[in-house]
Amino acid sequence: MPIRPASAFASGADSLAQRARPRVVGLTIAKHALIFVILCAPPAIWAAIEHAWAMLIALAVPSCCAMAIFAATYRIALPEDLRRIEAIVTVALILLIGALLAVPALLTLGMPFHAAFFESMSGVTTTGHSVASGTQDWPFAAHFLRAWLQWCGGLVMATAVLALLIPAGVPAQRLGRAGIDQGDRIASTRVQARQLLTVYLGLTVMMALPTMLIIPDWREGLALTLSAISTAGFAPRPDSLASYSAAGQGIVMLTCVLGSVSLLTFVLIGQKKFTEAWWLGSIRRVMTALVSLCAAYAVILLATGISSPATIYAEMSNLISGMTTAGFSTGPMPAYGPALIIFLLAMLLGGDVGSTSGGFKIARFGILLRTVIHAMRDVRLPKRAVNPLMENGKKVDPDALISLLALLMLYSVTMILLWLQCLAHGLPALPALFDIISTLSTVGLSSGIVNADLPPDLIVTLTFAMWLGRLEFIAVLVLLAPSTWLKRS
Repeated sequence: MPIRPASAFASGADSLAQRARPRVVGLTIAKHALIFVILCAPPAIWAAIEHAWAMLIALAVPSCCAMAIFAATYRIALPEDLRRIEAIVTVALILLIGALLAVPALLTLGMPFHAAFFESMSGVTTTGHSVASGTQDWPFAAHFLRAWLQWCGGLVMATAVLALLIPAGVPAQRLGRAGIDQGDRIASTRVQARQLLTVYLGLTVMMALPTMLIIPDWREGLALTLSAISTAGFAPRPDSLASYSAAGQGIVMLTCVLGSVSLLTFVLIGQKKFTEAWWLGSIRRVMTALVSLCAAYAVILLATGISSPATIYAEMSNLISGMTTAGFSTGPMPAYGPALIIFLLAMLLGGDVGSTSGGFKIARFGILLRTVIHAMRDVRLPKRAVNPLMENGKKVDPDALISLLALLMLYSVTMILLWLQCLAHGLPALPALFDIISTLSTVGLSSGIVNADLPPDLIVTLTFAMWLGRLEFIAVLVLLAPSTWLKRS
């Protein structure tokens, strides 16, 4: 028997690794083609009402094609052994295809392809960055299209990802401590996806009604609600929220805060499981983060001589928008100093796990803090002492910690590479860093770097960065890796 070198065993896990089957991935996308109909059809109807015929055609064609693809594959069953890696790349491709399908409609507004793709990707990733100019001259159908892209982006992350990406039977464990017991394992994931969809629709309707009453133009109120509940940031007006009343700004910010809380919390509240909803912890985490950041920011504002209630209100609205990763603004962003640090921290932190918001997520940040405390405590214990890392009274899964560290590493490396590219173009360092973090966290706030005059190569890389950030890196990297599709010879 020949002796194998030790290096041969290093790839033992790789020999067990599953590959994505292109046919299965294609069939899975085809069977979810209704997502693309939902994405394109309502803006097409709005364009028809406004007689924006070019936009109507640009949206109607992909809607009809998606419907035809769905009808052709409706009776074809998916294999029972749908692999996790196939689900992951399917979700990444659904987001990419959705962005591409909206590009022709934006081209009808006179945007070049790279800018239209940026705008579309900013919509479906619920980012809210914009490189469009002359938006005040657009038909309102175009503003509705952008808001609808964002609302659907939040919808896909809340439901399609849950149904496809999360292994059957364990959706609740990924979103929080509370579970929803609905019988058999496969059905439970689908049931929870429907429950989250119902909550998402309910929150949208609940907040749209008062917003349309407070905002002078009901159409703008509807568009703002669609963007806010998905913690996005496209607004019909070029100055975002600055020209709206304080009450209008407040109702939009409240909608953003609701969107940054785990949707599972509202599912439990709807089931009258108030205790479980509270102990899920999402409400506490979001409110603690908001109060802490706002208190620190208030001290900074007062220390710098800003005491006008109207100014403080506007600044706090900006900060809340940053932490919820909504991206609405009521004025310029801080350019330097402690105020800038608070904003960067808020955008890095983001909302909570299981919400529509981006960022690193509050719950994950809490695990990192516990890891530091655990490491400090561990050096004081005897060598044989058992001291597992705990969260909410349970051991932290080592796989979850590995994923967390991988996300942190990928975020940091991508941020540095993008920053170097901005510096190579001669852009100012701190504003560039602000906009890069805003992009990777899918926030959409800008210090002025992201605009219509941004160099095309930066527009392309920031488009890719939004896709990366919304899918938290791994899904996109797995999709692009040759080993996902090809077996080693």
